[in-house]
Amino acid sequence: MINYLWLFAIAGGAALLGIALASGMIKQGGQGSPVAVAGAFVVAVGALGLGLYVASAPTAPMRAPDREGTQNRLPAAATTENSQPGK
Repeated sequence: MINYLWLFAIAGGAALLGIALASGMIKQGGQGSPVAVAGAFVVAVGALGLGLYVASAPTAPMRAPDREGTQNRLPAAATTENSQPGK
C-alpha cells in the first residue's frame, strides 16, 4: 500500500507536470511544435509506467523483533553506544 502512495507522490507529480506542460503549449496558440506536445505526453505516460513498475517491485523482507533480540545479531543491526566513532 505504501508503494502506491509513493507512486502517487513521485510519478503522479511528474505526470501532472507533463500534462501541464502539454496543455500550456496547446493553449499558447497551438503554433508550438506538435512534437513538443507529444513529447510532454510521452513524459507523462512514461512517468506513470515507470512508477507502476517500481511500485510493483518486491521490497526487502523485514524481520520483526522477538523476545530474544535476534534482530540485533543481524549484519545490519542497529548501532550501540560501543559502535559509535570515538568510543
